Amino acid sequence: MDKKTYLDYNATAPTRPEVVRAVCEGLQAPHNASSVHSFGREGRKMVERAREQVAALIGTPANQVIFNSGATEGNNTVLHHFKDERILVSAIEHPSVLKALENIETIPVHKNGTLDLDALETALKEKPTALVSLMLVNNETGVIQPVAEAGALAHKYGSLFHCDAVQAAGRIPINMAILGIDFLTLSAHKIGGPQGVGALALGICGITPTLLHGGGQEKQARAGTENVAGITGFGLAAELAKNELSSYTAKYSALQSPLENALCKINNLKIHGQNTSRIANTTLLSLPGASSETLLIALDLEGIAVSNGSACSSGRVQPSHVLKAMGASDEETTSAIRISTGWNTTQNDIDRFIKVWQNITDRLKASPRRRGSNA
Repeated sequence: MDKKTYLDYNATAPTRPEVVRAVCEGLQAPHNASSVHSFGREGRKMVERAREQVAALIGTPANQVIFNSGATEGNNTVLHHFKDERILVSAIEHPSVLKALENIETIPVHKNGTLDLDALETALKEKPTALVSLMLVNNETGVIQPVAEAGALAHKYGSLFHCDAVQAAGRIPINMAILGIDFLTLSAHKIGGPQGVGALALGICGITPTLLHGGGQEKQARAGTENVAGITGFGLAAELAKNELSSYTAKYSALQSPLENALCKINNLKIHGQNTSRIANTTLLSLPGASSETLLIALDLEGIAVSNGSACSSGRVQPSHVLKAMGASDEETTSAIRISTGWNTTQNDIDRFIKVWQNITDRLKASPRRRGSNA
């Protein structure tokens, strides 16, 4: 098997070649951005340039961007700041939000995967709430959430608003002020940047949550020597993503639409969030009668990398909490496959996936356990 096809960009995107070069160049010198000598000053310039690039991607002033190790750290930083107060989050959030604290209350979503705004308002009316958290784009379904509306409701009832924008960055326009976001989190590796780098961006609420204490890095907001090379790569990836944003939907819709049409002709499957506003790179489907694990292994043996859309624990495929929250059946949650495309995906990759998928599902139909199935 010589050919490999990577279709798991929502898990992590391959690092862009330009970013690899920038990171490698950044590693050539001992850039401690807190040092006063020439190496340190050069490192500081690199960090501040990246801060401007990341800020431009999300429509916020550069001085509001705090670099960290990624969105998991950023999400925990924000939620732990309000650990002794009431926090409302959507039922489809990333585990780094849902599992950050034990006292979090969840708000349901509709069957199409969007937040139930009426349920949110009802919860906000019940008693004072310090923080509301809603992701901008769901990582499994690609469904775009009503963030502006949720943020407005949060502020109406005196709450602050946090948004995990990891899957939205570089895929749809983001402006923190317009969306009413007080705290926004990002990860570089979702947009072709290096792993282990991210950012927490602050709105105008005047609160700066801190989780790690020690040195005075990032203006006292996040202790630890800055990852100058990684931050430089993040900045470049953000700039590239912003430059390509205007053509993003058209480019990836041209891959997504033929893919979904072809798969629906091959099998009696369900595409989750199909008739809802979604980002153009994500397809989460269920093939009743099959299992996610069987499909993932079969595709991997053919050199195709996809996922079941949910986090894996110790290498085990877990049913999707997102699909459960959307009211999907057990059969749908255990047969889910997520296909997600990105900067290096070609039409040949999509064509190859369709061909291999048909071969695999034809074999499943012919197997004794599958006879009589609609798949």
